[in-house]
Amino acid sequence: MEAKMKTLMNYVVLIFTAIVFLGVSTANAQEWTKDQQEVWQVIETAWENYQIENYDAVFESIHEKYLGWNHEDPLPTSKAKWMKTMEMMKEFGKLAYYDLDPARILVYENVAVVDYYFTQTIAYTKDGETTDYTMKGKNAEFLIKEGGNWFLIGDMTFWKPKK
Repeated sequence: MEAKMKTLMNYVVLIFTAIVFLGVSTANAQEWTKDQQEVWQVIETAWENYQIENYDAVFESIHEKYLGWNHEDPLPTSKAKWMKTMEMMKEFGKLAYYDLDPARILVYENVAVVDYYFTQTIAYTKDGETTDYTMKGKNAEFLIKEGGNWFLIGDMTFWKPKK
């Protein structure tokens, strides 16, 4: 009888542990609203267009009053300056790989703030030789909805080489 009771208790502990772990993993999973999903799709589409070198679509998704900043630049960058830099870079650099991981998406009326982590590999080609540079970083992107469409109006980016 004692052996049966011990076996039963082991099963109870095992089932309880499984339920606790399932509950924790479910509680940590993020469930996005329709608005949050719509905004995240804008972010993903921009990265997809960048990777396939559809720069016109990337530029169209950026608001005319855009100002973006990264940890290397002393001042924010305008849309015109960013476009000029991208036009120059496409001659020798290509987004070979990327991975995005959303951390927070806040949508309030026609404004959205998106915080996410990214990993990207840029393949630079010079004199026929290609070198890959992989970076990990985080973005805070600010979007505004006008005429039914979301536009990137500002961002702050920080990255470091992947180790």
